[in-house]
Amino acid sequence: MRNDTKLFLKRSFLYFLLATTLLAIQFFFYLWRSPQADSMDFGGWLFYLGAVFSHAAMWMILPWLLAIAVWRVSRCSKLSHGLHLLLSSFLHMLAFVNGEVYLIYKFHINGFILSMVFGEDAGDIFTFDTWLYVKVGALLLAILIGNIVLQWVVKRQFNRLNRVHYLPVFLIWLAITLSSQLYHAYAAVVQKPSVIRAGMHLPYYFPLTANRLMLNLGVVSPEEFITVETNVESAAMNYPHEPIEAVSTDSLQRKNLVLIVIDSWNYRTYSQLYTPSIYQFAQTNRVYTDHLSSNNGTRAGIFGLFFSMPPLYWRDCEILGLQPVMIEEMLRQNYQIRIYPSANIVNPPFAKVMFSKVPYARNRTEGKTAYDRDCRITSDFIQAIDTLAQDENPFFSFLFYDLPHAFQLPKEKLNHFKPSWEFADYMKLNNELDPTPFYNLYRNCVYETDSLVGCVLQKLKEKELLDNTVVMITGDHGQEFNENHQNYWGHGGNYSPIQLRVPLIVHYPGDEAGVSHYRTTHYDFVPTVMKRILGVTTPMESYSRGQLLNDSTPRPWHVVGDYMDYAFILDDYTILEKRPSGTIEICDSLLRPIPGYKINTKQLDNAIRSINQFYKE
Repeated sequence: MRNDTKLFLKRSFLYFLLATTLLAIQFFFYLWRSPQADSMDFGGWLFYLGAVFSHAAMWMILPWLLAIAVWRVSRCSKLSHGLHLLLSSFLHMLAFVNGEVYLIYKFHINGFILSMVFGEDAGDIFTFDTWLYVKVGALLLAILIGNIVLQWVVKRQFNRLNRVHYLPVFLIWLAITLSSQLYHAYAAVVQKPSVIRAGMHLPYYFPLTANRLMLNLGVVSPEEFITVETNVESAAMNYPHEPIEAVSTDSLQRKNLVLIVIDSWNYRTYSQLYTPSIYQFAQTNRVYTDHLSSNNGTRAGIFGLFFSMPPLYWRDCEILGLQPVMIEEMLRQNYQIRIYPSANIVNPPFAKVMFSKVPYARNRTEGKTAYDRDCRITSDFIQAIDTLAQDENPFFSFLFYDLPHAFQLPKEKLNHFKPSWEFADYMKLNNELDPTPFYNLYRNCVYETDSLVGCVLQKLKEKELLDNTVVMITGDHGQEFNENHQNYWGHGGNYSPIQLRVPLIVHYPGDEAGVSHYRTTHYDFVPTVMKRILGVTTPMESYSRGQLLNDSTPRPWHVVGDYMDYAFILDDYTILEKRPSGTIEICDSLLRPIPGYKINTKQLDNAIRSINQFYKE
């Protein structure tokens, strides 16, 4: 029995080493395939190699320990080795899928993404072509076969090895782990980009930071030491700071409001060629050319638009059940609120966080495809206008189009811009790919969305509602097609202008038409509505981080992101990003690191304090 145990441990340990090596190779290519590989130095590669092997071992040790536990209980070699094989194969598959996701979007698979892929109405959010499933399935099958071959090789060859030296292997792994972690702690405080950025490529790798220790040891001086901390762990909020007060509705000629948001709207596609209906509408209204979202993703982008505060507060607002003060005030003033979402708003939980108090708020729209649902919300709104316009109370309608995000058009509508992909083949995306066919697919989607928005605008015009209706057209965030040549595709991957900047067109009855080139942000939507439409007299800073859209006062420190990863966007588009590890990464608008950048610590401190303005002291 003792010999059987030794043989089992020996064989399973050898498979563990081979499986760890295979996973480490996958992790290595996370960085090797990225544009950052060209800027890596010797120290960066040395750190990454150590991190790769130590992190891979951490992943693969769990299947090995579980296999040992099963052996201890069952004494069944086939069952234990089979479990080891399946669990290791699953982790290899997960690493492969995560690598493909990270290559495109530059973030790792997390619970939020999984809930949107597999959760309620997931098909409304992510749509993939059948052929893409086939290709991914074939690759995953190849990984499984590779692991079977590995275990077969171990079974055939392990008897040739007289001894397995567990202790030396453990000591080597421990030395590699400690050295890579300590090196990262040093690199974090001296801001060595090759090391800091390299560690971000590994999934759920949390390298050591010891800034205070490094400060005490004299690695950096107190003047050079910078920390970025917020009160995001607190759920004690002070929102709004004081009760909302408004002028009497009897003395206020209240206006209707129509907010049209296009998911994943690349600002380069706002033009007479790609969005002719919106472009024509804009010629007699106000266009803001430097408008930034509150984040590079839908959840936080919409949150910032409706709450007028950084998405860092999402979790606290959800826990405490706080609603946007704008929605609260509209309900108090008896606005007819209608929500028209193409994709469902249950996951992410916009229905809960933004509209839980709205009577009969619509959570989803019927339709097999995003195009069907976009058409449906358009026709539903057009039909509702006749009833809404007859009511003595004003209305607020929110239309949220999804087609440019879904890339889901009927083939007969792919003819406006050629050559065009028929579906988004994410497996083809890399830094050398000509983006034109993919971008043309996107432009075709934007073009069709524009035609639907044109129907909405035409209906408002026919009903003579534009004289008493404010119309705002924007996007929740941008959409990248490798414009920065850093192998970023889509959104959620960085805080460059291409993923944050969106068009903004505003029709306000009586306002002068024109183009405003100063910076505006999603945070400016709420105070503009509250002051100019709802007649709110409460100071804006009590409930908002924004300014009026027609206020050209500079917005030099725009904060974006969530509580784990957020950034400050300076007026020259310098990006100061606080990573989950606690480090600060500084780059320009093209995502190129800025070595030796001197942060104005006083201004940064003021900006950080402003983030906390809605937390109780």
